[in-house]
Amino acid sequence: MAILNRVRDNLQDVADFGPTILLRHFGRLRKNRIVKVRTPGGPIYVRAGDSDISAVRQVFAKRDYDVSWLTAASRRMQGRYEEIIALGGVPVVVDAGANIGAATIWFKQQYPKAAVVAVEPDPGNAEVLRMNVANLADIYVLEAAIGSENGFVSLISEGLGWAVQTERATSGIPIVTIDDAVGKVPNGVPFIAKIDIEGFERDLFSANTDWIDSMAAVIIEPHDWMLQGQYTSVPFQRAMGLRDFEMLHIGENIFYIR
Repeated sequence: MAILNRVRDNLQDVADFGPTILLRHFGRLRKNRIVKVRTPGGPIYVRAGDSDISAVRQVFAKRDYDVSWLTAASRRMQGRYEEIIALGGVPVVVDAGANIGAATIWFKQQYPKAAVVAVEPDPGNAEVLRMNVANLADIYVLEAAIGSENGFVSLISEGLGWAVQTERATSGIPIVTIDDAVGKVPNGVPFIAKIDIEGFERDLFSANTDWIDSMAAVIIEPHDWMLQGQYTSVPFQRAMGLRDFEMLHIGENIFYIR
């Protein structure tokens, strides 16, 4: 609640910057001031002086999750989406490492009848995330980390919202599994898992990976470049290599599409 009150105190309701104005004036705002920016996904709240605007630009300007130009892959994903709906299910997108919700909004736009489970362990990120999805239907926000089995994590923060790392601990922020996340949606059927969890993918893919077999696509940002010597990508390389997915490299992400 204290974080939410700070957000409300700092909120500048009239700040609705377009992309050009934003780049010119954003740096003048007080750090952590909450402003509303226009995007193709609609208005999104971001914190000045944080990584939020960069995250928004990655999703809506650089279109990091857009596969529409990959005709065959896009058709396969759309076909699975429509198949789940035709069979009476609800396609579920798990946005693991949702940050402030830019990707959550993107996937909801692309697949309007899907439910998106946005999993974000950092309390500050999660509060802005809730603001950004407050008016969207079928969005479930879990203030948690995601891993191979339940437990807890502590947070390691270097000061930017999108760089918060997690490590297992005896108490702290709860860990949910992919199955837990999908299970939050009534009649939910696994559809897409988007994973950007700052190296904790090593834990997520280390055990209990049967959930992969139900997904039409797994999208992951590897972090070997950031955590050199820790081999954080090895478990997902092994897990995905055992399965029949096509692997596509787009921007910072690897797309595995069935």
